[in-house]
Amino acid sequence: MRLTLLFVWWTFAVPSTAHATCQLFEHKNFAGQFMKANPNESLPRLGALNDRVSSIKVAAQCLLVAYADEEYHGVTTTFGPGDYPTLPQGWDDEISSLHCNCR
Repeated sequence: MRLTLLFVWWTFAVPSTAHATCQLFEHKNFAGQFMKANPNESLPRLGALNDRVSSIKVAAQCLLVAYADEEYHGVTTTFGPGDYPTLPQGWDDEISSLHCNCR
């Protein structure tokens, strides 16, 4: 009985990162080439999407910290949970590395 109650409490009380991701898209409105950063994953280089990200989706439990240069250098900004079909001025086609921080 105790084990069942603990499982039920854990299932509903503790946030799950199973579906929490940060998603990056090559074009506006979530089109084109796609890349996913898993929960608490850091990407020092974006490969084919380097300086080509134009829209982002950030899961409810996550924050995406974006950097203008590879290896977490240069200007930085943070995207909170939500969908960004277009990026703020100065960030379209500028992201080169990131941290996807989820709880």
